[in-house]
Order: sequence, then structure tokens, then C-alpha cells
Amino acid sequence: MYTIDRLKYKKYGFLSGIMSILLIVIGACSDDNSTGTDVWETPGNVVVSTIPERTAIVKNPMMGWVLYAGLGDGLADSYWEDYDNMQSSAGIVRVSDYATTLFIRASWTDFNPEEGKYAWDEDVNTKAAQRFKMLVEGAAERGLKLAFAVIIDSQDKSYDFTPAYVKNGGAAGYTSQTGSKTVWSPYPDDPVFQQYYEKFIMDFAKKYNDPDVVQYFSGQGFGKWGESHTVFYSTGDNTPREAVFNWSTDLMRNAFDKIPVVVYYHRYIGLRGTDSGYDEETERLLQSAVDKGYCLRHDAFGMKSYYSTWERAFAASQRYKRPIIMEGGWVKKTHGNSIKGDGYNDFADVRHGEFDEGKGSYVNMMDLRYSSDIINGETYSWFNDAYGLVQEFIAEGGYRLYPDKISVPYEVANGSTLRITHRWSNLGWGYCPTNIPQWKDKYQVAFALLDKNTLQPKYTFLDSEPALSDWIEGSPKTYTFNLRLTDVAAGDYLWAVGLVDTTKDNTIGIQISAKKDRLTTEGWLKLCDVTVH
Repeated sequence: MYTIDRLKYKKYGFLSGIMSILLIVIGACSDDNSTGTDVWETPGNVVVSTIPERTAIVKNPMMGWVLYAGLGDGLADSYWEDYDNMQSSAGIVRVSDYATTLFIRASWTDFNPEEGKYAWDEDVNTKAAQRFKMLVEGAAERGLKLAFAVIIDSQDKSYDFTPAYVKNGGAAGYTSQTGSKTVWSPYPDDPVFQQYYEKFIMDFAKKYNDPDVVQYFSGQGFGKWGESHTVFYSTGDNTPREAVFNWSTDLMRNAFDKIPVVVYYHRYIGLRGTDSGYDEETERLLQSAVDKGYCLRHDAFGMKSYYSTWERAFAASQRYKRPIIMEGGWVKKTHGNSIKGDGYNDFADVRHGEFDEGKGSYVNMMDLRYSSDIINGETYSWFNDAYGLVQEFIAEGGYRLYPDKISVPYEVANGSTLRITHRWSNLGWGYCPTNIPQWKDKYQVAFALLDKNTLQPKYTFLDSEPALSDWIEGSPKTYTFNLRLTDVAAGDYLWAVGLVDTTKDNTIGIQISAKKDRLTTEGWLKLCDVTVH
């Protein structure tokens, strides 16, 4: 929905002008003073006010609920059937309708069982590869992007998480015991291991360094659970810690230069144990990863001993600098009464605790983890113990962008100059991370003249001044865009505004949170009629 306020104007012939791809920018400046009135009083313009969409899911990049899956025996063949028919407190739901991403976290062995052979290869038919193909195809059918994490350490695992060819090729490592199983893990500072791992990561990136398919890649994978703590080095101490951290973060960042990369944040980064406490090197190492362009994730939200004062403070220091991905720490199937140690009475309390901690850290993404025992899984718990929070995160989490007020001319002439004033708001507590280097200049505000019959853009004009990452909750941003019109065919058009992907011929890249009837099929927000002379 929108409303129009026609301003009084003097007709200087035809005052304003629009242009096509040959747009000549006269000037563009931002004005954070959204309460001022003078910027809106442009003769010959109309002011369009937009009513935002506040509750419907908007599937935009690097935000939203994330489904989880592995490739091991814990994944049932009925994964998609289970998720498409999830019992909730509101009845049967299709979980993928609530989410933006499928996160596949699995062992290096499952992704790469033999040297040069990968789970995505058509001729690889291991059970893990079959599961991989089933997940990837199902995600595409449901409009979900993929995300990945690779675990290399076999601690607490029932089989070797690093493929046998690495050990057989001479990589040094160590054994550990998981029940009756003896498993092997490589030392991350070993040069033979690093040589094999570099090739694996580069081959992975050749396949999946694709922002149309992949949401993010979660890097490293060392240590217990692949979370970069309890890391064992060949030296028997923490001496190689910084060198390994720098090597691995450089590797991931260079390999995946088109999609966001993610690093864990906690006070034990790269240390041999989790009982050594915070040391001053942790924050410096993490900051170095952030400076390289890394986003952030933590996997123990709601666990008060693991997500504590240090983690909250670090998250606060990165607020609106890098997006944060949340995974809850407590697992319904295995943790049972241990939740009481954190003051939770039941898993409804746990979900509230995780949600509140995530909201306090302004996270962009939350997790819906999987269990083959559906009723004892986290996704089932969210939809039955805390369905209202699932909806609340859709409405208020991540980012939700819209222009509440835009001033555009309604009659223009070639060769003239026009002024467009536009104000943008974010209704989410997260932010749109256009300040990560992988997204540099990728998403921009664009105005378009639409064909009134087809609603397709005939002429598109970029305003490169606004930075979408500046749009944070409670702080509207106002911009004035001055431009000159040349070579536009005379006729009647429809003004529209959109958030476009400049790497894809200025097609819509981020959906505006406006009412559906005001949006074209592609996502352009329709404003008002305009005549070009």
C-alpha cells in the first residue's frame, strides 16, 4: 500500500528529468535528519509513503532460520518428508517455508571419501554422497540456499573424519578413543595435512563459490566438534596456534571470494583445552579474521557457561560490523536434566533462553537443528515449545528493509535535472551486511521506469550513495539523489524502486519489506505514474 501527497509546484516548463543507463549523476548525498521537511519540498514531485510488511517471511541473503543436516548415519532418508510434515502447535507445517538456508555440516571424509572424488560427483555413490545429493536437490526444490561446514577432527567421533588418503599420504596426527573405536585426527600444523587440505578447499570452492546457490561457508573445522577449541598440535603445546589460524583463515577467504565466510567466536579459539580461560590473543586473532572479511558464528547460545560475559562483549564489539549466526547449545535428545544447571525447567525455557541470548547479540540467523528422532529434536521443540518465537524471529530478527517515504517527479523531460529524496528503515534487529568485502558494491538502491503493461524496467538508475549496512533499527536514513535525464523515450511509465544486485544486470537482489500488492513479481516496489516528454 502507499499514499501520495502532491506537493504544490511551479511549472518551469517540465522541471524534472529521468534517465536510462546513460544516467549522468549531478550529485548524491545522504541526510540522516529524517525529521526535516525541506528535503521533501521539491516542486513537481509527489511524496509516496509505504506501509511495510512486518510479519511475512522475506528470504533475503544472510538472514533467517537455518535448517541443519549432516551426512552421517544420523540423517534419515525421510529428512525432507519429516520437515515437510512437521507437527507444530499451529498444526502441520512445512519447515522450509520458514527458512532461508540448509546448513550441511559433515566430515571431510563424507565430502571427499577418496583423493579427487567428491560427494557431488555423479560417479560417487557412497551413502554420504547419496545423502548429499538428496539434501542439495531438496533444498533447490524448496528455494533454500546451501551453507557448509567441514569437520576434520575425529574427537568423540565413531569413524575418521579426515579421509584415509591423507593419513596414508604421510600426514602426522594422533589417535583418540571413542567408546570401543580408535580414531585418527591430523595435526593442523602438519605441512602434509595442509597440502591435502588446501587442495580439498580449493576444489570445494570451484564447485560452491556461488552466491546464487550458497549462503556461506563456515571455515576451519579443527578441534572438538570442529569448533576451534581443544585443538592438538604436533608440538604438544599452543605454539603453532597463530600460524595455523592465519593459514586457515587466509585459505578460506581466498578460496571463497564470492560468498561470505564464517569463523567461530569464543574465548578458547585455537587452544588445546577449554579450561585454560580467556587469553589476550583470542580477541586479536578473531579481529584479524573479521578484518579479512569473516562473519561470525557461535554454537552454544543459551549455554550460560559457554556463551558468557566474554562472548557477549565480543559480539557487542562487532555489532553491525559483521553479521552473527546463532546455534543453540542445548540438545533435547541428549542433555536431559542437565539444562537445570543453567536454570531451565524444561525445553520451552531453553528455547526462550537461546532466543533471548541471540536477540541480545543482534544475530542475523538462528538454527533449526535436526534429529532423526523428530519428537526429541530441536526443530520439533521450536515449533511446539516456542512457535511464537519462530514467528517473532521472522518478524523482528535479521533485517527487514523498506522505504517509508520517497519523493519523485510525476512529469519530466529529457535534458532536465530531477531530484529524488528517499528514506529507508530497517525493522529487524540485525542488519544487511553490505560492508563485508564479498558484497562490496554488490547491492545498491535503484530507481526504475517500468513499462506499465509488463511491469518490467525500461530504464534503471543506480544511486550508489546509500550503504544498506547503515540501515539499522530505529535509525532511518534519508538520501537525496540528483540526476540528469538523457535518451529516454517519451511516454507514460511507472516509477519503482528496488534493491538490486549489480553483478546480475541490476535485477532485484534483496526483497523490500512492503505489502505484496505493491511489489512486482521480481520485487520492484511500485511508486506512482510518471510522464516523460
